[in-house]
Formats: sequence, structure tokens, C-alpha cells
Amino acid sequence: MKLKWLGNSCVEIFAEKHVVIDPNYVLEPEGRIDYVLVTHEHSDHIDVEKLKKLDYEKLVAPSFVLKEFKLEGIEVKPGMEIEGIKILESWCWKAVESVSYFYNGVLHTGDSAKFPDVENPKVVFTACFPDFYDDYVSEMKRLKPELVIPIHYNPEKPEKKKNAEGLKERLEKEGINCRIVEIGEVIEV
Repeated sequence: MKLKWLGNSCVEIFAEKHVVIDPNYVLEPEGRIDYVLVTHEHSDHIDVEKLKKLDYEKLVAPSFVLKEFKLEGIEVKPGMEIEGIKILESWCWKAVESVSYFYNGVLHTGDSAKFPDVENPKVVFTACFPDFYDDYVSEMKRLKPELVIPIHYNPEKPEKKKNAEGLKERLEKEGINCRIVEIGEVIEV
């Protein structure tokens, strides 16, 4: 499996299915996409103009996202599963409706600092807001992922990249494997 961070909260997964999560990217995803998944309605997680540029089979999102942006797609709620993609609870700040996704060992929770229960996570993509470092550390100690990758920042703004670096430092002090990646860098799992 290959993973790529595409900027902001956008992640691309190459596994049995080609999946893109939270389509507000800096670097455009590659080729035909099986599923585009949206965690919640905030503009740093979905950009409809960027979504329209993608060649994708199916759009998956909470009902509010589909209605708010007048999009055709599969309406999801926590507890559902679509072709191995588990839809789980999420607690995104000021979101009307949000979900997390767990696919092929990869967990993406939008910008939540609370994480749903998953078994044997390989990689957790997480926001890295300094006010929630303690929560992220606590959740990662509970989940025990093989790797944590901080996202949800603009790497072109050095003050924002410091948020990811600060979280990495805190997680590593607790013995949790964390890696900061560049936009477009391929991570093989």
C-alpha cells in the first residue's frame, strides 16, 4: 500500500481501491479514483471546484456535505461499511456532521482530537493543533498505531509546520512513531 499527503487534510491511498480523503488538496491526486471520501463540510476539507477536477467513481460523505454543496454521492453515517471502508464516529470542531474513515489499516479523522476505536491501525493521519497535543498523545497511546502522520496544516507556512513538529516531539517522547512528510511524498506501508 502507498500513501501520499496532498496538503491540508487531503490524503491519497493506493491499495485495492484508490481512495482520496478530504479533497482540498495542494497537489492533485493521480489518475482514476475509486472513492473520494469527505469527513465534514469545512472548506479546508472539501473544495468543490477541486473536487470537480477529479476523475472519480464514487463520492462518499455525510448527508450535510452532500446537501450543502448540492453533490451526488453516497450518504454515510458511523457504523456503515462500503467495500472495506469503515465509516466511524468523528468529533470535528464546529462541524454540523462529521465522520472518520478507516481503510486498509489507515485512520483519518478529519480534524478531530478524539478518535474512534479501531483494531491494529497501521497509520493514523491526525490534525496537529497545539491546544490538543495532550489529547492526540492520549489517543495514540490508546490506539497504538504503527505510524502517526500529522496533517491539517499548510507546509508553506513555517509557523504551521511547527505544529506538526511539536506534535512529533511530544509523541516520540512517549515512544510513538511519528513522521512528518512533505506534500507528494510516498509512504509505503
